[in-house]
Amino acid sequence: MPPVLVHLNGRLVEETAAVLPVTDRGFLYGDGVFESMRAVHGRIFRLEAHLERLEHSASLAEIDGVPSRAVLAGELRDLLEANRLRDARLRLTLTRGAGRPGDYVGALGPPTRVATAASFTGIDARLHAEGVGLVVVRRQAVPAAVLDAAIKTTSRLSAVLARREAARAGAFEAALLDAAGHLTEGTTSNLFLVRDGRVLTPAIDGNALPGVTRAVVLETARAAGIEVEEGPLPRRRLDEADEIFLTNTSWEVLPVTSVDGRPAGGGRPGPVTGRLLRSYREQVRRECGPP
Repeated sequence: MPPVLVHLNGRLVEETAAVLPVTDRGFLYGDGVFESMRAVHGRIFRLEAHLERLEHSASLAEIDGVPSRAVLAGELRDLLEANRLRDARLRLTLTRGAGRPGDYVGALGPPTRVATAASFTGIDARLHAEGVGLVVVRRQAVPAAVLDAAIKTTSRLSAVLARREAARAGAFEAALLDAAGHLTEGTTSNLFLVRDGRVLTPAIDGNALPGVTRAVVLETARAAGIEVEEGPLPRRRLDEADEIFLTNTSWEVLPVTSVDGRPAGGGRPGPVTGRLLRSYREQVRRECGPP
């Protein structure tokens, strides 16, 4: 079996030989940003949107010296080719670079960048057919005044702990509330409800990540004539919803069929969710289908 290659600071190297200094601020403080992407038939879906969001995250995090989108795109494509991958999940991580333990401000730089790729054709089909469980966890979303959710940061401890709480409750994903009791997002997903044929989702106001998959779903819903509302959603709206679903790059449009251990939306995936999943996949085929 050929060695797995990663892209590290502009060079393709074997994964087992990829080494970062122990003073890298990503390791010391989680001082970095990242993007997760998906390649289908060798093409990275919405690559430009992902790289734009990475730039925005880096800007908000005050990380300078980010390579151009053209450079990053070329490295990602080289990574796919070098590993002979056509259907893959990719991650591009950017940290502030080397620093000094105890020095929160200074960074020796330049930024560290690492890109990885692994074969991926989608999650287990049964999850889309049967739906998954969601739990509203006790841990609150990090307030926007503390850390803007538009920064897709490598500092994931809060999300890890929330997801572990959900796992202990037997759920697939955790839903996070803000201090006012409004729904924000999942640990790695955006959250949607369907009520009386309308698609409802929390607004992108600093408390929820502006997901790339989220944006595609909103595009396809509006194009199909489905009414969409973005705004505050109190916790009780989960119990009133006809359907609930989650979105992210790997999960696509994933139905939720239980909330806090109780059936939700009739306990089965709903028609609007199914329609949006089909529309999303069709959009991926249009943009990434075989040449």
